[in-house]
Amino acid sequence: MLMILVKQIKQLFRKIAKGSFWFKITVLTLIILIACVIANNNRPEGFVQKNKFEMKQGTDIYDDFYASIYNDLVFDKIKNEYEVGEIINTTHPTEHSLILDIGSGTGQHVAELNDKGYPTIGLDLSPGMIGQAKKKYPNLKFKNGNALEFMLYPAHSFTHVLCLYFTIYYIEDKQQFLKNCYDWLKPGGYFVLHLVNRNKFDPIINSADPLQIVSAQRYAKKRITNSLIKFKDFQYRGDFKLNKDNDIATFEEIFKDDKTKHIRQNVHKMYIPPQKHILSIAKELGFVLKGKIDLVPVQYEYQYLYVLYKPE
Repeated sequence: MLMILVKQIKQLFRKIAKGSFWFKITVLTLIILIACVIANNNRPEGFVQKNKFEMKQGTDIYDDFYASIYNDLVFDKIKNEYEVGEIINTTHPTEHSLILDIGSGTGQHVAELNDKGYPTIGLDLSPGMIGQAKKKYPNLKFKNGNALEFMLYPAHSFTHVLCLYFTIYYIEDKQQFLKNCYDWLKPGGYFVLHLVNRNKFDPIINSADPLQIVSAQRYAKKRITNSLIKFKDFQYRGDFKLNKDNDIATFEEIFKDDKTKHIRQNVHKMYIPPQKHILSIAKELGFVLKGKIDLVPVQYEYQYLYVLYKPE
């Protein structure tokens, strides 16, 4: 039954692909509207804010409110399960391994790996995210800390270090970060790093993209960078902008309360050089590239997990 449904949906998208540009836009708009209406019933309620306008940057973004809705914005169970499965198949952890997930957020990857029998701990810079992770997974280990601090862990502590979901791009000093990861790894350990093709990846966040079977970017003349979501009591808008001249991107989020009309603006600053630049730093530090996992099977085109190895 499921295979028949998938086949029918694929046939529908082939028909859409043959239509005119405006026909494609109309169909996409209708799908987005329908998805927003369906999803609205499950959205969390609005945020409480005294001021008419507040702007948050850096670590201030990840407060209790943002941590509480983070999964509603970006969590994708299918993608997470695929990533964990590929990491296991490629790096072969055991029950004696110790995995560190840097930028662990609300703890989804940490939980998935522990559920499969591979001891994993989470590290995140945000107290709000750590609080949310501990609340959801009270029996798992999470630490609030800065991965740029070398003394955070002793050398040779972990068999695996993970850096997933854009975490590397929030770190300006990539040299120090990668050096710490290298030193924290045991000889023979693996470092799994999420990187993207900055010019082609889809910046629409998961909850704002109803086309999970095919990328909306394929049907757009110009790259779509806006994300729109209707929550129960507030509206969300996100926009990704890249400046290739200085390798800096911004992701701006606007939350507008339906009742008070108060606005919260989050400005994420990302340091996003070409992939080869980051990989060259890793190579200079001693990492050996062992593999590249393409996330296209779960509809994250131009996004990859690079598997790096610390020689014994």
